[in-house]
Amino acid sequence: MNSDWVFFPCFFGMISFVIWVVVNGWQRRQHIRLIIEFNNRVLERLGSMREFSDFLHSDGGERLMRVLTSERGSAGPRDRILAAVQSGVVFVAVGLGLLFVALRTSGDAHEVLTVISAIVLSLGIGLMLSSAASFWVARNLGMFEA
Repeated sequence: MNSDWVFFPCFFGMISFVIWVVVNGWQRRQHIRLIIEFNNRVLERLGSMREFSDFLHSDGGERLMRVLTSERGSAGPRDRILAAVQSGVVFVAVGLGLLFVALRTSGDAHEVLTVISAIVLSLGIGLMLSSAASFWVARNLGMFEA
C-alpha cells in the first residue's frame, strides 16, 4: 500500500506520454500529407519545365521559394542539439531531486525512488552525451558554417 503514491503518478505520467506521442505523430502525419498534396497540385499546374522556370522567376514564385526554404517548421542542428541539452539538464535535475527524496525516505519508498531516480538520471546523462556527440559530428561535417 505504501507504493501506491508512487505507482499512480507514474502510471498516469506514462499514459499521458503515450497520448502525447500518438497526437504528435498524427499531427506530423497530417502536416506531411498537406505538404505532399500542395506539391502535387503545384506539379499538376506546371506542366513543363519552361512553365516551372517562368513561375520561379515571377514575384509569386520568389515568395513561394522564400516560404519553402525558411526553417520555421524544421529545426536546424543547433536547435535540435540545444533541445537535447535542455531536456538532459531537466532530466538530471529531476533525477537528482528524486535521489535526494529517496535518501530521506526509508522502506519500499526508498527502493522505488532510488530506481526511478537512477532511470531518470541515466536518461538525462544519455541525452547530454548524445547532444555532445551530435555537436562534435555536426561541427566536423561543417553543418554550423551556413
